[in-house]
Amino acid sequence: MYYQMGLTVPPQTPESEAVIERIPLTRGSIRSIMVAFPPGCCALCHVQVFDKGWQLVPWTPGESLAWDDYVFDLLQNYPLVAEPYELTVKAWNDDDSYEHNIFVGVLMEEGEVDTSFMEFMRALKEAA
Repeated sequence: MYYQMGLTVPPQTPESEAVIERIPLTRGSIRSIMVAFPPGCCALCHVQVFDKGWQLVPWTPGESLAWDDYVFDLLQNYPLVAEPYELTVKAWNDDDSYEHNIFVGVLMEEGEVDTSFMEFMRALKEAA
């Protein structure tokens, strides 16, 4: 199953007032998260994707994707096993003149989920 959304980010939108949207999904494994920056973004529009506060894209906490005329295709086999089945997209825009339209797509495999990855991540978090 493929889900997508477009997001318009006005000019001069600071990170503290970022545009936040949710992508409703279903239980299953996320095979891919695609973030598309159309031509003209000039690496001024920033995007982060979260699952219940856990930053998935980019994987490094606090960092963001910002590019021009490029589609990132990231994350393979991430289990989505707890409600709500959704991702949160956060975007802001350093451009002082133009709004930017960003597109986010999620490719999912619905059904039973291998939870070993999540168990591994929980163990890492508890060890920290």
